[in-house]
Amino acid sequence: MGDETTGSAAAPGGPLAGVSVIDVSTMGPGPFASMVLADFGAEVIEIRRPVPGEVDAADQFVRGKQQLTIDLRAPGGAELIARLTDTADVFLESYRPGTMERRGLGPAELMERNPRLVYTRLTGWGQDGPYASRAGHDINYVAIGGPLGAVGFDTPVPAMNLLGDFASGSFPAVLGTVLALLARERTGRGQVVDAGMVDGAAYLLFAQFCELGRGEWQGRGTGMLSGIAPFYGVYRCADAQWMSVGAIESKFYAQLLDGLGLGRELLGRQHDRAHWPAARAAIAEVFATRPRDHWAAVFAGTDACAYPVLELAETASDAHVTARGSVQMDNEGRPNVRPAPRLSETPGIAGEPGRIDRAAQCDLLTSRGIAAEDIGRYEKSGALHLPPADASA
Repeated sequence: MGDETTGSAAAPGGPLAGVSVIDVSTMGPGPFASMVLADFGAEVIEIRRPVPGEVDAADQFVRGKQQLTIDLRAPGGAELIARLTDTADVFLESYRPGTMERRGLGPAELMERNPRLVYTRLTGWGQDGPYASRAGHDINYVAIGGPLGAVGFDTPVPAMNLLGDFASGSFPAVLGTVLALLARERTGRGQVVDAGMVDGAAYLLFAQFCELGRGEWQGRGTGMLSGIAPFYGVYRCADAQWMSVGAIESKFYAQLLDGLGLGRELLGRQHDRAHWPAARAAIAEVFATRPRDHWAAVFAGTDACAYPVLELAETASDAHVTARGSVQMDNEGRPNVRPAPRLSETPGIAGEPGRIDRAAQCDLLTSRGIAAEDIGRYEKSGALHLPPADASA
């Protein structure tokens, strides 16, 4: 895809070009959020801890970013981060409420120094409420926010950390950051973005809460889109692989039945819930007679809304994914995911991580107003950890 999908550091000319971000988060949602900002042109400096925590996903989301290793607990560590933030547009953190304040890096302190700063706080429980200071992870936030209790049948089904960390955390944080930057164009002032995953999780359930308010919500595993309807769900094939079916409209359901060789008498009772178990059993019986790829070929080119359920390793080679370049292989054969959404004039770029050699990091610091003698002082105190002089990039 040429220069739309590859590049170095921040995306040149991206919609966020000129926006500077300091990211001190460590868990997955924060580094992923700052990677999205970098994909769309922001200059992101990711602050790494000298000794990663037991769970630290920051090194997975490094594309398009510069990195510095700073010890917040060492003398001068917080001071160095504050000085870097003086010239930044965005400060992103993901610690429990009060942690940054105890380090002298809370929004009151940093926004007094830099009134235009957008201070984004990405946490599980948000900045207030009875759970705000308690530990938690993705599964807990979607449990309280609602999605975990709404998905599945007898047993709630965790969706890895897609629903909580990323859908309910990273993307609201990115949206909130961009909205605050937009508001700053009018007001000249930054603001605090409180991106709590429990809030984002509840927001995703807007339609289901509307059903609840109308008295229509009947519980987990009962809705048309839960997988109980014969025309919306997954079916096991002869090779133990799966097909997905989303034939909600009658004209699509008719094509599904035709492809399976089933009579159209099922069509007339499509929305008869009493008939759903029998219809689902009949469809399942046919799907089980042939392997997945047979059925994928049968429904190719039709509007039956029947598509194979691909394993992660298969996705990159799918014809549609390949044509759009959604997942591409780098020079070492590793998958790289293209930024989304796609912008016609200022597309996102999956950039390379910034150089991490000593010279590059010193240049980065001096470009932010940190003099050479101060760099030496911070390094001597243990606040700043730089690679040795002979380390390669």
